[in-house]
Amino acid sequence: MSFSKDLAISRWFKFFDFIGNRKKLISLISVTALLIAISPLSGFAETEKPEKEVADTTDIWLNTVTSGSEEVVDEVVALYGKDGILWGTVSEQVRDNPAEIRDYFEYFAKLPELSVSSYKGCVRTYNENLAINIGYYTFTFRKDGETIEVPARYSFVYQKNGNNQWEIIEHHSSALPQAPEALHQVDAEQDTCENGLLVQR
Repeated sequence: MSFSKDLAISRWFKFFDFIGNRKKLISLISVTALLIAISPLSGFAETEKPEKEVADTTDIWLNTVTSGSEEVVDEVVALYGKDGILWGTVSEQVRDNPAEIRDYFEYFAKLPELSVSSYKGCVRTYNENLAINIGYYTFTFRKDGETIEVPARYSFVYQKNGNNQWEIIEHHSSALPQAPEALHQVDAEQDTCENGLLVQR
C-alpha cells in the first residue's frame, strides 16, 4: 500500500473519530439541557412532599389503630414520640408518657370491630420538621350487638425524629359536641384547607 493511500485512510479515521466525538458532545449537551429544564419541576415536587408524608403517616395511624392485630397496641404506641402527649377520644385525662398512652390503646384499639368510616383533614407544614393535621373522623365499633358510631374531631402534631421520620408529639381527639341552637353555623363551603393539603376518605 502506498504512502498516499495510508495518509488518506488515516485522514478518514480521524474524520470518523471527530464525528463520533461530536455526537458524544451533542448527547452530553442534550442530557444536561434536559436536566436543567426539568429541575424546577423537581423542586416543586419536593415542596409538596412533606405534606404528603404527613398525610401518609396519619393513614398509617388510622390503619394501625383499626387493624385488630395481636400487636396493635405496640404498633400504635410506636407511632408516638417518647415525649408524646395524647388526649384520647374517650379519656378524661391527658396521657403524657408511653406507659399512659399504651394504657389508653389497650382499651381503645381493642374495641370490637373498630373502624374509621370517614375521615377529612388538612395537613400544614410549618418547617421541615414540624407539621399539623387537623380535621374530623368517625369511628365505629360493636357493643352489645349494635354498631356504635362516634363522630369526632382531631388534631395531630408531628415532628421529625432522629431517623428523619414523622412521629406524633401531640394528639387531641374528642367526640363532636351538640352545638347550641343559638350558635351561628358557618357556611360548609368554608370548611376548606387553605395553604395545606386536603386529605379525606
